Amino acid sequence: MIDHVNAVVLPVHDLEKCTSFYRDKLGFKLNNKDIESAFFSIDGKKGGLILGLISVDGVAKLISEEQVQPKAETVHRTYYAVFVDDVDREYEELRPADSVFEDPEGNLWEISHFKKK
Repeated sequence: MIDHVNAVVLPVHDLEKCTSFYRDKLGFKLNNKDIESAFFSIDGKKGGLILGLISVDGVAKLISEEQVQPKAETVHRTYYAVFVDDVDREYEELRPADSVFEDPEGNLWEISHFKKK
């Protein structure tokens, strides 16, 4: 059985724009970047995760053009939720995007927090 996820990888059309978004807007630490991919670490108080971005052309090479369809205009949206200590502060920093926002490729992110008991 799978007991944890240590990385999430998003296929993207514009690697440079998405790299800038995750590094500069969200503050993820860029660990490694090449012509087809970028990998970030997200080291929070509650554990870490690796976020990878890979160009759709790179994904097509790994899987197949037929399955990936790198030239398709349609963006298949993916949804992620992240938890923060101060959702109001994060909300102000990401305004006017509300607590749900999207990256340059249309992947949806939500910032939230656990209610203190």
